[in-house]
Amino acid sequence: MNLLILRLIIGVIMAYFMGKFVTKMRLPAILGWLLTGMIIGPHAAGIINDNLLNANWYQILLSIFECTMGLMIGTELVLKELKKAGKQIMITTIFQSLATFFVVALFFGVIF
Repeated sequence: MNLLILRLIIGVIMAYFMGKFVTKMRLPAILGWLLTGMIIGPHAAGIINDNLLNANWYQILLSIFECTMGLMIGTELVLKELKKAGKQIMITTIFQSLATFFVVALFFGVIF
């Protein structure tokens, strides 16, 4: 159990510093956190392994972290900027949705 907690603390520290590093490149800190999670996760370096991911206390802590991250991301959204970019966002969303639909429909048509 102590080793699992130590691994979690190491992961959080690594994510913190990776977030700081990524913000120096003018990117959102969450990108650094996500990259760290991919690197230290069970399918790459394995610092955060399946034993830790399946622990009950970790699941509770994960729910708290998810709520915290959602609040942090939500505070970065500025309504004025969203209104200015609204037309671009709508066009991009519609184009990506339609393109995805047609590509998937094409593959299903060819495969099946």
